[in-house]
Amino acid sequence: MKLQGTPVQPGQIDLYLTINFNEQCEPLIGGHVKFGLKGGELKLRLKNGSIPYEFRELSGSLKLSHRQQEQDSQDNQAQKTVESSVIQSEDNSLGKRGTELTEDKTNPSQLVAFQVTTKGSQQNPAWVFEVETGEPILNGSINNVKLATLKAIALPCYIEATFEVSLKDVYLTQTQGLWSPNISRNQLAVLERGIAQLLLKRKLKPYLSRQQLRYD
Repeated sequence: MKLQGTPVQPGQIDLYLTINFNEQCEPLIGGHVKFGLKGGELKLRLKNGSIPYEFRELSGSLKLSHRQQEQDSQDNQAQKTVESSVIQSEDNSLGKRGTELTEDKTNPSQLVAFQVTTKGSQQNPAWVFEVETGEPILNGSINNVKLATLKAIALPCYIEATFEVSLKDVYLTQTQGLWSPNISRNQLAVLERGIAQLLLKRKLKPYLSRQQLRYD
C-alpha cells in the first residue's frame, strides 16, 4: 500500500492510493494452502486534519487492473507530490512470499470487480473494500487513484494509514496435501475455517499494511 499527497490549494491536499492484492501460497502441516482476500478496510487516523464525507472520492463499483496496465499508467503520468516525511511504512502485501502451486482457480486475464464504501468520522475516515458477488478474491491493483481531499487544520499534519482484514475476508483458493479427499463437506468447512483463523493470526494481524506520513 502506498499513500501520496498533492497540494491543490492552501490547506488542502489530494490523497492518492496505490494498493496491490494478490494470492499467496503458504506451506502448512506438510502441505500447502493458497489464499487471498475477499475484502478489507483502509483506515486513516488524522492529527491536525480532517476529511469530510463530501471530500471522499473513492467509492462505488470499481475494477482492479493488472500489472502491465498499472505500469502503462505509471509511464503516462507525472504526478507532482507534496513534500512529506514518511515516518514509517510496513507492508505485508499478499503475494510477496511463498511458492506458487501448479493449479490456480483464478483467471489472471479477468478484471476483478469490487465495491468501496466509506464510513467513519472526519478525523478517522475509513474505506471498506468488498469483492463483488461471483468474484473469487481481490486480485490485481489500483494505481494512484484519488482517495480523498485532506483539509489541513494546522501544521504539521499527521496521517496514519492501515489496511486491516478480518476472518470473513480470508478465502482459501486451493489446498494441497493437508487432508484426505474423502472427508465430509462439514469437516472440510471446519478445517478451512481453522486454517483461515491461523493465517489471520500469523500473517494478517494487527494489519496487512501500515504507513505514516507527516506534512509540514
